[in-house]
Amino acid sequence: MSEKEKELVETQESNLRLSGDGQGVGKQPAGFDEVDKDDLKMPRLAILQGLSKLCAEGKGKMGQIANSITREIYGDSVEFIPLFMFKSRAQFQVGKGLVMMSRDNITVTMGVDEYEKYIDMSVEEVPGASWTGKTPPTFNLVYNVPSLIVGRLSEFPAALAMMKTAVKSAKDFISTARYSGEDMFARVYKLSAKIKSNEKGTYAVPVIEFVRRATDEEYTAAKRVFDQWYRRKRDIAVDLEEETGAGEDTQVE
Repeated sequence: MSEKEKELVETQESNLRLSGDGQGVGKQPAGFDEVDKDDLKMPRLAILQGLSKLCAEGKGKMGQIANSITREIYGDSVEFIPLFMFKSRAQFQVGKGLVMMSRDNITVTMGVDEYEKYIDMSVEEVPGASWTGKTPPTFNLVYNVPSLIVGRLSEFPAALAMMKTAVKSAKDFISTARYSGEDMFARVYKLSAKIKSNEKGTYAVPVIEFVRRATDEEYTAAKRVFDQWYRRKRDIAVDLEEETGAGEDTQVE
């Protein structure tokens, strides 16, 4: 984050309207004392594709990083502190969006219309959960990584949600983090994107690079958020949306 960006964040935080009447530890906004994590979706760190809404509206461009709920565009890259990783499953349908989901990658937890019959069924029993010859799964494995944005440690976590063309990036990142021998939230990484093309067109895939070890302040803040979320990771609902772009039906086996 540049000095100009840091100054902007500090200005925004200093202008927050907080009455001090909220409940809980720290600057808990008033009026949300009965809102818990089960009532909220965790934003996704979205990599914009050519057909993404923000691009179509002229507010972003392919390959930029954005918050899926606030629609804030972070730019061409963003530094983040990963907290932990968990796997889920998601299936999308054109015109309907998310039609089936498993929050824990074990049991189907959501299904609409013809997919409702799969609720409470084992993921392994659901059609489209595995490769069939050269045909990729339709019930896609998702690597979710709740994270804190560097310089904005007090903000609500946002999650990388990597599936299909992003699976290789997810595995490379997880391997790098694991081989460090430290807690996942002990290190800072940079998320950016590279543009790739195939016979179907052009699309953006995530690039995750190690930047540095977290400062003591960052590590302490991340550990606190980790403690709040990790034990309830199976209850986390990430704001999933299929990234519309060429190559979207490609998945690494």
